[in-house]
Amino acid sequence: MRRIAASLLLALIAVALAAPATAGASALVVRNAKNITLRVDRYNRALVSYTANGSVHHTLWWGAVNAKIPDATHPQSQVAFRYDYSGGSGSFGNGYWRTLKNVCAPWSGSGLTWVVAACTMPDGSHWALQRWRRLMPNGGWPCCTKAGQGAYELHVSHWKGALPVFWLKWDWTSGGLDDLYGRVTYKGVGTYGFSSNSLGAPTDSYGRLVYVDGFNPPRWGSGWRRENSFLVHRPSDGGFCDALWPNRYNRVNASGYAHKYRATVDGPGVMPMMYWQGPPPGNYPASTGAGRDGLALFTVTGSSRMPYDAILDGVLNGEIRTLAGSSADKCWTLW
Repeated sequence: MRRIAASLLLALIAVALAAPATAGASALVVRNAKNITLRVDRYNRALVSYTANGSVHHTLWWGAVNAKIPDATHPQSQVAFRYDYSGGSGSFGNGYWRTLKNVCAPWSGSGLTWVVAACTMPDGSHWALQRWRRLMPNGGWPCCTKAGQGAYELHVSHWKGALPVFWLKWDWTSGGLDDLYGRVTYKGVGTYGFSSNSLGAPTDSYGRLVYVDGFNPPRWGSGWRRENSFLVHRPSDGGFCDALWPNRYNRVNASGYAHKYRATVDGPGVMPMMYWQGPPPGNYPASTGAGRDGLALFTVTGSSRMPYDAILDGVLNGEIRTLAGSSADKCWTLW
């Protein structure tokens, strides 16, 4: 009986691995993989091969491109990949991955970070693999004390046309802290979700998170440290904001102000993750446009921390109000 039960369990596991399923966002393929390769056939079926846990794996991804704009009436309707961890055997025939012929040429574009592999199809669409440490301890604490933290996640994406737009700026609070504001859009429409749990994780297929790191924060230690991760806002149509409070995440009077900052945001739908890196407050001239879209048009001057400037602070505060759009978004509140 034990042998029969074990055989049934193994059979069920094999079926689960072979059966096609769906996944949303720039999809997580695996954690801590090595020897990663990407091939795509003429049917836009992407074969992602890698070594993990001492074994070679071949996974197949297909059936989605780009993203939908947020849809409140159907919050779980964002585009999603179909995938098969048997390399296509459970979907297109035994050993499909062995016969897959690559037609995807090396990608010659720009605008992406964390890229492991990227290519362009004959139809003009693009595939990319990105790898980064998404789950790091907020508050700059050393990694890692919780399961999953610090792992290098491998994500796959597929898009055609323009990438999402991700921008942000840093300002000062009235108390002298660094604070940031920005926006994420796709096709001119904000990227945001409709629900989240008590920890701030999205519970629908549209919600997206921004992950912010500081470099060499004097009160936290050396290297890149995770400042915070937070949701993009719906009321401000893809806007977001944050301030580096000194007493959060069990820090006592120790703000994580840093010499430079970077931020990564989940791409909408099955689009790539987007990245920003720049200096702390004081390096951003006034935007040339007065509207919400115009706030993205700015240049960075210099690369070091600048002293507080009341005039520039007033200009940037005005941009935050424009970004928020109304008092419905908490970014309207100036700290």
